[in-house]
Amino acid sequence: MDKVIQAAKGTIPFDLVIRNLKYVNLITREIYPAEIGITDGKIAHVSQPNERGLEAKSYYDAQGKHALPGLIDTHVHIESSMMNPAHFAEAIVPRGTTTIAADPHEIANVLGTAGVKYIVESSEEIPISIFVLAPSCVPSVPGMETAGAAFGPVEIKEMLKLERMIGIGEVMDFVGVLEQSERMSGIVGAGKEAKLFVQGHAPSLSGRDLSAYLSAGIESDHETSFSEEAREKLRAGMVLECRESSIVHDLEALVPVIKELQYPDTTTLCTDDREPDDLLQEGHLDHGIRRAIALGMPPIEILRMATLHGARLLRLRDRGILTPGKRADLILVEDLEEFTVDEVFVAGELVAKAGAMTVEVTVPSHPVEEHNSVHLDRPITEADFEVRASGDVVRLNVIAYTPETHILTKRVVREFPVESGLVVMDDVELCRLAVFERHGVNGNRSLGVIQGFGLKEGAIASTVSHDCHNLVVVGKDPHDMKIAAEALLASGGGIVCVKDGKQLAMVELPIAGLMSKKGLAEMAVETKKLKETIISFGIDAVSPIIQVAAFALPVIPEIRLTDMGLVDVIHQSWIPLFEQGGKENE
Repeated sequence: MDKVIQAAKGTIPFDLVIRNLKYVNLITREIYPAEIGITDGKIAHVSQPNERGLEAKSYYDAQGKHALPGLIDTHVHIESSMMNPAHFAEAIVPRGTTTIAADPHEIANVLGTAGVKYIVESSEEIPISIFVLAPSCVPSVPGMETAGAAFGPVEIKEMLKLERMIGIGEVMDFVGVLEQSERMSGIVGAGKEAKLFVQGHAPSLSGRDLSAYLSAGIESDHETSFSEEAREKLRAGMVLECRESSIVHDLEALVPVIKELQYPDTTTLCTDDREPDDLLQEGHLDHGIRRAIALGMPPIEILRMATLHGARLLRLRDRGILTPGKRADLILVEDLEEFTVDEVFVAGELVAKAGAMTVEVTVPSHPVEEHNSVHLDRPITEADFEVRASGDVVRLNVIAYTPETHILTKRVVREFPVESGLVVMDDVELCRLAVFERHGVNGNRSLGVIQGFGLKEGAIASTVSHDCHNLVVVGKDPHDMKIAAEALLASGGGIVCVKDGKQLAMVELPIAGLMSKKGLAEMAVETKKLKETIISFGIDAVSPIIQVAAFALPVIPEIRLTDMGLVDVIHQSWIPLFEQGGKENE
């Protein structure tokens, strides 16, 4: 810091001066010509208009572009990109993102603390700041699904000692918080005791329950999707992490109320989940910024959300604005309305230009990347996908998808004929769904029937299955389902489509069954083909991958299938497959 002070005083030259730029002052909301002096990776001085030129060892000509702080994503799951941290950095840094707060609860559900350490350790020497939040809900619903680990207060306290661990990840179990369960009180308390950020997850929470949730010490929410919900939460002092992901597009509802309330500083921008083809075609936080501007938000206001506000929420006092003493993470942009990032500097070093990295990103090797996480207790057979029953007719509880949402479900009871001891499912609207515990814990296998999902042919298998990431298989034909499941056993995980016994598309994800060692270009091609194949099977959805990945998530109403059986999500209770009579698979 001594050199930074000396450079600021003018007693020594700056290491680098970026000149010929328009300085976007996010504090005063002014834009004016300036030069930025950088020393030891920090901003030492920003010149005032008409101040004489700064002396430096080297210069960079910004060619009249706007200088802004590097973008900060306050809530993201790296695993959703299906890439490891190094390749994820290669994908998002050229888009202007220089800091993220990663919640590794996906890999934590598979590998436990080892998965969290993998994210920390494999992101040490790459040109982006990856801060980590300790996953608070592993598993998401204890007792209703089998994960590869279970985190309580003891595990969380140990994780908070890791490097770059800045808080508690999204607290999804708001019921546990409101009921003051020992587990959730201890986890939230660990974050408060360490004086760290505690991130929320509170869709539709309101009234006294919202007040109780905030009173517990939880600070933010990224699940707000409606304008009046946003208004109530902002009035209550909750920070809204406004989400624009591959799956959910909340800005359309949130921008109008943010404008009406005169741009409160308790708003940030986040991506949550971005899939590879979307990262390549649309971008990362830069996509959200362009979307907000298109919805009528002034560029400076959405830029404050994506930088200054995010830094404040995450307690990162060394970034978020381009002022003396701050870290020299900055981006250059020609047109604020169009918002195409031209150059990216991290700690004063040019690391990306014209949409590509200018420095080599080291992809470190790590033991987790060689670990096979798909373990079944016995081989899969076609019989695993057949519902056996006695008699001539049985009544089954069926998972029925609601056509309005493509993701919410309801419980319906249907009659099925039985032939030769097997339930016949010849209705075009029906599919078989199976979940296999794949963490080597108990060997659970469950089977169900779904209606209205859209699948007309083939089978899809996936080890990406929120949140416990067991092996799920959906299909029309037991033979195709068996082939799909076996393909993932052989690859160590991924997502695969099979039709008439042939594999039509596959994304191999050998890292915890969630991520690949491949970079963005390859992953974008593979995921695009996978999505197209899923859609060709009859699934009409904006995000077909998440449709498959949400089968076993017992927090999305009304009925789900986990490795333990059918779950009534609302009442957190079990539903038998057979409504009356019959005999379940043995």
